[in-house]
Amino acid sequence: MSTPKVVLITGASSGNGQATAQLLAERGHRVFGTSRNPVSAKRPSDYKLLTLDVCSEDSVKACVESVLKQADGIDVLVNNAGYELGGALEEISLDEAQAQFETNFFGVVRMVRAILPTMRQQKHGQIINISSLAGIVAVPFLGMYSASKFALEGYAEALRHEAKPFNIQVSLIEAGFLNTPLRTKR
Repeated sequence: MSTPKVVLITGASSGNGQATAQLLAERGHRVFGTSRNPVSAKRPSDYKLLTLDVCSEDSVKACVESVLKQADGIDVLVNNAGYELGGALEEISLDEAQAQFETNFFGVVRMVRAILPTMRQQKHGQIINISSLAGIVAVPFLGMYSASKFALEGYAEALRHEAKPFNIQVSLIEAGFLNTPLRTKR
């Protein structure tokens, strides 16, 4: 096994985030998962589940500070929190569209802004952004979701170039259609 890392995973109370947190914890890494409501989530036995709403600057700051108090740093950030807004584009309200971007795009931006200074100071780190094939090819009736993931694609590509001189790797995972509770969470 490689050297254990401190890993922070957003949206780890179910689906891909939960599976990723469990796998990394089983492999010996120190994992901090997050959920908007960790009290109602299935309690993990092999990793900590912290409160985090990626749509709130204060929540992001508090979560990152909590991890840094418990660990010497953060080696890996997995930006997994998100949800899928379905419907015809002409029927989606501006409020719904903004909420989609607040979680799927600006939530990532908030997390990166909160963690990047620590990774620069450590002189290493990895940021993994969970996108979707819908961020490469737009999906009818998932247009706003696709748009949020297209935005994430461009952000991650630019961030990869900007962070490289600081020995910080930026990855983008373009997941296909998976059987997760993505559509029912918000």
